[in-house]
Amino acid sequence: MNPPNFDSPLENLLALTADLRSPEGCPWDKEQTHHSVIPHLLEETYEVVDTIERGDDNHLREELGDLLFQITFHSQLAKERGAFDFQDVANDVFQKLVFRHPHVYGDQSGIDSGDQVLTQWDQLKQKEKEKKGQGSLDKSILAGIPKALPAIQRSEKIQSKVTKQGFDWPTVSGVFEKFHEEIGELNIELKSQGSLDSKKLPYNERVEDELGDLFFLLVNLSRKLSVDPETCLRRANEKFETRFRIVEELVEPTGKTLKDHSLAELDLFWDEAKLRLRDKVLNSIQKNPDGNVKNLSDQSQNR
Repeated sequence: MNPPNFDSPLENLLALTADLRSPEGCPWDKEQTHHSVIPHLLEETYEVVDTIERGDDNHLREELGDLLFQITFHSQLAKERGAFDFQDVANDVFQKLVFRHPHVYGDQSGIDSGDQVLTQWDQLKQKEKEKKGQGSLDKSILAGIPKALPAIQRSEKIQSKVTKQGFDWPTVSGVFEKFHEEIGELNIELKSQGSLDSKKLPYNERVEDELGDLFFLLVNLSRKLSVDPETCLRRANEKFETRFRIVEELVEPTGKTLKDHSLAELDLFWDEAKLRLRDKVLNSIQKNPDGNVKNLSDQSQNR
């Protein structure tokens, strides 16, 4: 068959998606279901995030296209079983956004901050649920938080919900004190399981429980510090990976593997990696004093 050739790029994409699922279409695409393509939906989403964080506009355009195809594909699957189609999806989100922005598309005034917008958003969202008859299914303020969210993101959602109801520490110091308390409780459990000088301790459910409390509290502390925990951890991963790759480069000329070097020697390589990154940041600042070197600065901080 010939590829679609409409005037609208979106019409072409929708027609192509239908072609792939048609009897004469692609064998792989015809086998897929909503569930089978979930991994691809997640992968494309994270690839979009990655290009945004790298400031890579060329690849961002490409990755947004890949993500859009995931949406058209799920819409096509739903259309085939008579549930809804892409036009329904687009119209629903259009109507929803108009309804949830009365300060833009209505005569409502007095909304002049992001916090006020979010408060209004939650109130209007609840009205929508009640109108659809969904409000009576689960009265909890935690209703509707997807179970499939990544753990850190779901933890943040839970804490954000309860905070709006006043269930929160009044100050940052309260969370920080609780953090030290949780560290102490984890330390007690660890010592009860064996020597902390051990290379690795066996799994213990009580240790897992205390460690989970600590993770949950760290998300809370991130919120109090106006830091996105997911972004924070991704940056920490990136910082470690960048330094470790330099360590590998430094080790290679020695003719030995990483394991052949002592921990003290590897620490020296690690310190050299930090110095190299710090010099890279300084050179970038000198060449472009008004540029954005935030990512490099993140990578050059002390371990």
